[in-house]
Amino acid sequence: MAKVKVMETWIGACAGCEISVLDTHEALLPILEKVEFVYIPVLMDVKHIPKATVGIVSGCVRNSDNLHELLEMRKNCDILVALGSCACFGGTPGMGNLYTTDQLLDEVYVTTKSTKNEIQRHPYMDGLPTLLPEARPCSDYVKVDAMIPGCGPNPAMIAQALYALLGVGEYKLSEKSVCDECTREKKERNLKKILRPWEGTVDDTKCLFEQGYICNGSATRAGCGARCPSSGAACRGCFGPCENAAEQGSAMISAVASVYGLDDDPNTDLDKFVADVYDPIGNFYKYTFASSFLGKKVVEKTAAKK
Repeated sequence: MAKVKVMETWIGACAGCEISVLDTHEALLPILEKVEFVYIPVLMDVKHIPKATVGIVSGCVRNSDNLHELLEMRKNCDILVALGSCACFGGTPGMGNLYTTDQLLDEVYVTTKSTKNEIQRHPYMDGLPTLLPEARPCSDYVKVDAMIPGCGPNPAMIAQALYALLGVGEYKLSEKSVCDECTREKKERNLKKILRPWEGTVDDTKCLFEQGYICNGSATRAGCGARCPSSGAACRGCFGPCENAAEQGSAMISAVASVYGLDDDPNTDLDKFVADVYDPIGNFYKYTFASSFLGKKVVEKTAAKK
């Protein structure tokens, strides 16, 4: 029986997804007996993308080379899988969309205190891939047939998806939230103060959100087994929005506002609420800003003093 041809590539990525694939450990061995990897740049020196049944892409689309690679993958495979939060939603690179390309290059190559750049100019870019105006998820450019979210993705989900592609078992994203998987006790709906991750003493049994920590579990798709909350860390939201939810960030902001008392008391101090919610983009849109309704940052321009 001929083996199923599979290819994998990373574009705007950090290689964490590839580490998650290796973390499937022994579960990968039976898969390797039935598949043939024909293209995987992190392991193989293959210059051109061949034809394959399954293509797996990690990373967002951030430059012209990323886009070219993604389009070639889509053209040459029957089934395209987006692996990881960056490929699925834009991931943390998507937060760079708050700034222009020139602002990003200034920050990296000119204005940071640790940068030595006497000529105060961007590096010579001729011949290098062109930075696109924004980081975008793969689905903004091509049809994606399946998603394996997470940062990094759950190795068990990767193995399950690969087995399903081989006709063994079924792969389906959960329709529940991380809160549904979390075993912490939930009973209070009154948030007195929002805490930073390092503040206070965490109660190992009580809901982290109810303790004042911004935990995105109620607005995040399940599938990870609530690993972060189970370890005493708030959910970061890396599995993206829940089923049929268009906006993960706005859903979480609504949840915070509700337990803060805005639903019950019209006299709640809105200015204090806004001040308490530190780093809203980093907390509510860390992985999905590139695919959110927001898209950009609005900067108020003030009139110059005469």
